[in-house]
Amino acid sequence: MPATSATRSEARDYYEVLGTEPSASGDRLRVAFREAVLRHHPDRAPSSDVATRRTSILNRAWAELRDPVRRLHYDHALEAGRAATLDWPLDEGEARRGTHPRTRTRVEPGEPSPWHQPQWRSVAGFRVPAEIFMAGPVAQERWIVENHIAGKDWREHTERYWLRYAARHYAEHGRIDDWLGTIERMVAQDPPLAEIVDTGLREAYITAGEELRGAMIVAGIGERHGPGSPQGRWAERELRILLGEYRDQHVRRGPALQRAENAELLLNFLESLGLEPSFTDYRVAIVAHRRVKNVGRAVELVERVMAVPVTEPGRWFSLVQVLTEAGQLDRASTLLAEIARGDRPAALDPRRVHGPWRRISAARERLARARRRDRRKEPLEADLLA
Repeated sequence: MPATSATRSEARDYYEVLGTEPSASGDRLRVAFREAVLRHHPDRAPSSDVATRRTSILNRAWAELRDPVRRLHYDHALEAGRAATLDWPLDEGEARRGTHPRTRTRVEPGEPSPWHQPQWRSVAGFRVPAEIFMAGPVAQERWIVENHIAGKDWREHTERYWLRYAARHYAEHGRIDDWLGTIERMVAQDPPLAEIVDTGLREAYITAGEELRGAMIVAGIGERHGPGSPQGRWAERELRILLGEYRDQHVRRGPALQRAENAELLLNFLESLGLEPSFTDYRVAIVAHRRVKNVGRAVELVERVMAVPVTEPGRWFSLVQVLTEAGQLDRASTLLAEIARGDRPAALDPRRVHGPWRRISAARERLARARRRDRRKEPLEADLLA
């Protein structure tokens, strides 16, 4: 079958596809890509199959050159004359441009090289003037912030090197919302775990008081990689820390009604993630519900805690404390007596439980204080009923 105009094409390197030079800065490269996409977009030529093919090729070239490391490798290959090219479709009647001078493997003496540019240095992915580079890290950071970060909107950037730098800048200057935005934008690109850790994800959400929002982001990371992977183990650990911070800040503290609502929110959130609440989660929830006299819910949570098999001997003393705080003083006294008699021998083993008799004494003192509080409340409640 004879070739048609729709199949005519010529090989062009990635810079020729975007219509720019290898010496172009990252910002200039981005502008060239956007202009090329607008110029060749199928919406502007809906009847042209060439426009659709050109848009696809533009995206391939941009995907390679937008990453600083991949661009560097491509530049080296281009200088050596072995860089990959793309088949650029030609319109009907469009003449071929021929071989571009960049494909030569040798630069003439005295001719400026598009690759070797001693006036620039690379710092954290940014091109920095040589004189700024020689001035040291402080000058480099000031120049990068002034020329690439300040006045820029992180929503317009997808380059991870830019987002990493901007996240650190926002954190240092207390721009919490921007800090969270850059982190979430970078996490969405599924970068290596080391990059996620360096962003200070946990610190950002704790500082913003958005622990549950951060927990959702971390849970998403764990789901993408699986529970047995390093990323999955890191995600589970960070998830517990974030939820523990939420518990300490919003369930242990604040107005009584708000604490009870936050306790339920925490338990429901853990259930949605398929995680069993910890002993401490249950304990603070029980205390929060008792403060607002949600006795039924507090009793339900106590029974749930008591139904969990005890695998650590020290947990017996924790159960006594939970029963005491829940107001079930007779039940707490009975369990403490069983421990003291030796019915729970593992709880009295000093090799497995630190200071068991001192714990028994402390538990008895808590029970005595709780009984005194109850006796003080009884006359008051009787007077109110009268």
